[in-house]
Amino acid sequence: MLRVSHIQKIETNMNKSVILCAIAMAITTSLQAQYWTTPATVPLPSIPSGTYNITSYGASTSSSDNSAAIQKAVNAAAAAGGGTVQVPSGTYLSGPFHMTNHINLNLASGSTLRMLAYGTWPGTTVFVTANNCTDLEISGSGTIDGQGAAWWAAFAANSSIGRPQEVSLGNSTRVEITGITLINPPEEHIWVKGDTDVTITGITINTTASNAKNTDGIDISATHAYIANNNIKAGDDNIALGGQYIDIENNSFGVGHGCSIGSITQNGVSFVTVHGCTFNGTTSGIRMKSERGRGGTVQYLAYNNNTMTSVANPIWISSFYPSDPPNPTTNVAQTVTSTTPIWKHIKIQSLTVSGSSNGGTIYGLPEEYVTDVTLDNVKISATTGMKIYFASGIVFTNGSSVSVSSGNAVTVYKATVTGITTHTYP
Repeated sequence: MLRVSHIQKIETNMNKSVILCAIAMAITTSLQAQYWTTPATVPLPSIPSGTYNITSYGASTSSSDNSAAIQKAVNAAAAAGGGTVQVPSGTYLSGPFHMTNHINLNLASGSTLRMLAYGTWPGTTVFVTANNCTDLEISGSGTIDGQGAAWWAAFAANSSIGRPQEVSLGNSTRVEITGITLINPPEEHIWVKGDTDVTITGITINTTASNAKNTDGIDISATHAYIANNNIKAGDDNIALGGQYIDIENNSFGVGHGCSIGSITQNGVSFVTVHGCTFNGTTSGIRMKSERGRGGTVQYLAYNNNTMTSVANPIWISSFYPSDPPNPTTNVAQTVTSTTPIWKHIKIQSLTVSGSSNGGTIYGLPEEYVTDVTLDNVKISATTGMKIYFASGIVFTNGSSVSVSSGNAVTVYKATVTGITTHTYP
């Protein structure tokens, strides 16, 4: 028979167990949140039901510049409280125009909005722009064409010239870009800077010319963004991202410089997830880049279930952008400042890499190491090995490996690395 004292002890132990379990769960949740925060649903823009066809306001496929007609359609929609500005099938040449609150620019199947040619374009004004707006959308299955080839040639001859982007939607709330195709911008395809609640889904970016310099696919700096199911080939970063609570899922990256953070990281980047993406022939895959004077804190990043094929640099974390010093022993520590790059709390999980030229690079500063990077079930097959310099808390776990055709698999210098065999530089 159980005595009262025994029952009390059992109840006390049970209470302790419940408390300990609760504490353990809280700790686990907190640790998971550091690396993998399930994003809240990003709210979509609210667009009123009216439709305003640009041809009703004077746009024509025979016009040499439809910008005034398109702006009239936007203004008419705005005067009614918002609505859909419809671009019907056909090719419409246009100079720059701007959107405003509660507007959906819809490009119908078979439609192309084409920028005026270089030499007739007014300065460096962005083609499609909006600032400080609420509820913006660009949708449909049509195309935005920047006629960029002449701009690229001019830039090759004189790199000081300015060039416009195709789309820039800045400092706005509830922004959606979906379904469209973007090609041949003079410079970047899409800028979304300083925005809140951004959704970019199902778009195609296809600019592959070798001289299409700085034609990033998506440049985003936002709070709460969902970027999914896009196909991006670009002349620079496929995606260059900043901000916080950014969810990047199931995208296909071709020609380009990969999924990048930086090089300007002064405002910090945190709580980014990159999940289920494929990289095929990009110059880099997971790319984090900054340098002294341009840095800030980048942390709580999770890369999960991604695949890379023939990617030159599958993992590149560097505080020496644009080029890493070849000899780490010559690096001299400098004073840490508010603009020193800081990289920490990064988890790369279930990554498969084949056909790469090198195993990757983690290269911190002698005054500010890269810290707390976990490679979990990461399988890298490359010609040469991985370099890890000025780093601590680098953990290979769950069968992670670097297989190389020649040389050492992992070379370290002033780095703390566990879970894999390393060779000390030189």
